[in-house]
Amino acid sequence: MLKKIALFTALSLSTNWGIAIAQVHTREHAEQHAVSDTVQIRSAKDLFTKGEIEGHVRNYFMATFNHGSLSDNYANAIGAEIGYKTASLHGFRFGFAGLFTYNLFSSNLGERDFISEKHPKLEMELFDIEDPHNKADLDRLDELYLEYNSARLRAKIGRFSFTSPLMNPQDTRMKPYSFQGIKVQLPFQEKGLLTMAWFDHFSPRSTVEWYRAGETIGIFSPGVDEWGKPSGYPHHTHTKGVAVTGLQLKPNKRLQAEAWNYWIENVSNNSYGRAVVEVVPQVKAGIEGLYQFQVGNGGNPESTLVYFPDQQQWLAGGMLAYEPNNLHLSLNYLHIDGGGRFLFPREWGREQFFATISRGRLEGVGKSDLLVAKGRKKWSDNFSSELSVAKSWLPAPNDYRYNKHGAISHWGWVADLNYSPSKPVLDGLSFRLLYIGRTSPEMDIPLKDMYYNTNFHNINFVTQLTF
Repeated sequence: MLKKIALFTALSLSTNWGIAIAQVHTREHAEQHAVSDTVQIRSAKDLFTKGEIEGHVRNYFMATFNHGSLSDNYANAIGAEIGYKTASLHGFRFGFAGLFTYNLFSSNLGERDFISEKHPKLEMELFDIEDPHNKADLDRLDELYLEYNSARLRAKIGRFSFTSPLMNPQDTRMKPYSFQGIKVQLPFQEKGLLTMAWFDHFSPRSTVEWYRAGETIGIFSPGVDEWGKPSGYPHHTHTKGVAVTGLQLKPNKRLQAEAWNYWIENVSNNSYGRAVVEVVPQVKAGIEGLYQFQVGNGGNPESTLVYFPDQQQWLAGGMLAYEPNNLHLSLNYLHIDGGGRFLFPREWGREQFFATISRGRLEGVGKSDLLVAKGRKKWSDNFSSELSVAKSWLPAPNDYRYNKHGAISHWGWVADLNYSPSKPVLDGLSFRLLYIGRTSPEMDIPLKDMYYNTNFHNINFVTQLTF
C-alpha cells in the first residue's frame, strides 16, 4: 500500500509542477471587485475594451486506494475557465464565462469494480458523472448574466454563481455548481445583507449540461427508499424551482448571525439559521439549526416516486473555537433527528455546517451524530494548513428509513495544505495537497459496501492559476 501511495503521489507532483503557470483570483474574489467608473465610458466600444477578463487554469490529480481487493483508481484532469465582464455603465454590467476540462490520463473510469459493481465515484466527479467514457467533450457555458450594482441595490439575472449554506458553487473540483435565475441583494449600512433569489435551472458540479429544477434531482446517486428499494424519484420529481431568502447580520464585532429559507416548490421548505458570538477575546461559540417539512406532494403524488416524503426533519449543531492570531482550533458537533432523513438536493450544492469536512456529506441520514475537531494555521501569507478529525455515529446501512445511501459509521481525517510562491515571477500560482482517510475498525462490513464508503485513502494535488 505504501509503495502504491508513494508512486501515485510522485506522479502527481511531477505532472502538476510541469503544467503550472501563474496567477490566481478566486470566483469569490471576483464577486467583490469594485464597480468601474462609468464616467470614463464614452462609447459602446469603451464598454467592452475597458471590461475585465478573468479566469483560471487548473490541473487536478486524484488517486483513491480502497480496501483489500477492491480496485484502486486515479485520474488527472486539466482545464480552464475564462470569463469576461464589460465595464460598468450606470451600474450595469454584462458578463459571461465558459469552461472546459480534459481527461489527461486516468484508470478506466467506465469500468465497474468487480466486487462492488460500482464506478469509481470520486475520480468520475472530475469529469462527467453521466458519461464515464467522456474524456474530452466536457465544456460548459458556466455564466451568462446582466447585473446591476449600487450602494443600495445589487441584482443579477441569468446564469451565475450563488453562495449560501445549502446552495453554493463549491468550486473545488473542475466544475462548480451553477445556477440560473434572478438574485436581488439589499445591503444596509455595514451591518447586514438581505438576499432574495429564484432559481429554475441548474448545472450540477461534475456535469456538462443545464437542467430544469425537477430534472436535476436524482442526477447524483439517488440511494434507496424507506423500504430499501432503488429510489424512484429521478426523472419523476415535479418542481418549478426554489425561492431563497437570506438575512446576514453583523450588528457588532462580537456577533454574527444569518438565517436562510429555501422553499422548493411542490417539494419541501427548509429553514436554516446560525449565530456565532465572541464569548471572550479569542474564544467563540456558535449554534445552528435546520428544520424542514414537505410542501405540496413532495415532488410526486405516487409514494414510490416521491423525493421528499411526508416528514418533519430537524438538525442542530454547535461550535466552540479558540482563535489566537493566525490559528483556529475548534470542536464541532452536529445531531440529526426528526421523523426520517435530512434531505436536500445534492445537485444544488453542499451543506456547510460547523462540522462539515471534505468528502463528509451527511445529506440522506437521520438519527445521526457527528463530532469534528478542526485545526487551521496560517503560517505565513503564502502557506496555510488544516487538520480535521471526525467521528460519526450513523444508523446501520440496512436501516433504510434513516440511511438513504448506505453510509457507515466511521473515523475520518482530513489534511489540507495550501501554498502560494512568494516570488513575484510566480505571483498568483497556488498549490493544494488534500488527503482524506476513513476507517471503521469496530464494524463488520462486507467488502463490497466499503467501496468509496469507508476504509479508503484519497489523495488530491491541485495546481491552479487564474488571470
